[in-house]
Amino acid sequence: MKNMSDLNLEGKLIQIYPGDSVQKWGNILHVTKEGIMVKVVKVDKGTWSSSDGWDVGDIHFLNWTKLRFKIC
Repeated sequence: MKNMSDLNLEGKLIQIYPGDSVQKWGNILHVTKEGIMVKVVKVDKGTWSSSDGWDVGDIHFLNWTKLRFKIC
């Protein structure tokens, strides 16, 4: 069975957790068997007053266990 790290995702622009109230996009910097490192490039708070810890330029590690994303 293929591993997510075999899918050549590095460098791809993704929408992180599509459907969340705070919309966020990032570039995948690194892929491992545990998850991905993403640099946030856009955050749309909508009507929320907080970006919920997601700010442009931040780098986040996202574990495969709970990760949902859409390739843009």
